[in-house]
Amino acid sequence: MTCVFCAIAAGQLPAHQLYQDDDFIVLLDIFPMRPAHVLIVSRAHAPFLKDLPAPVRDRLLQLADRIAAALRAAGYGREGINLVINDGPDSNQHVPHLHLHLIPRRAGDLAALLWRLLVRFLPLGRKRIEARLQTEAEQLRLVLGKEI
Repeated sequence: MTCVFCAIAAGQLPAHQLYQDDDFIVLLDIFPMRPAHVLIVSRAHAPFLKDLPAPVRDRLLQLADRIAAALRAAGYGREGINLVINDGPDSNQHVPHLHLHLIPRRAGDLAALLWRLLVRFLPLGRKRIEARLQTEAEQLRLVLGKEI
């Protein structure tokens, strides 16, 4: 089976892409935990964080900081953003390819977050979620154009 993130990096699969450079692609998670849930995906197929060269690992956190700033500028996660790397299959990594989640949070959203954790891969409300992803992508691309 082909890696979904490698296929996106190669332009073989569509994605709500927000930014790209030589090392990373930034896109919206198609199964978002919260609005504007962003993924920073390594262009190189690296199942574990340790598989990335050290200079690329260092750039990952720098890019995460820039993306977090753009999220906040767009009104997402002003008071908090979870940065999560599931490093390996035993850590709940669904795609064995290094990616960092930026999940914007707001006060009182824990119940909604836990609900999404349970149902995020079910086809509930996919049309509504897809429409929201399109809107978020357009909004974040505008901010990133100014920020990055």
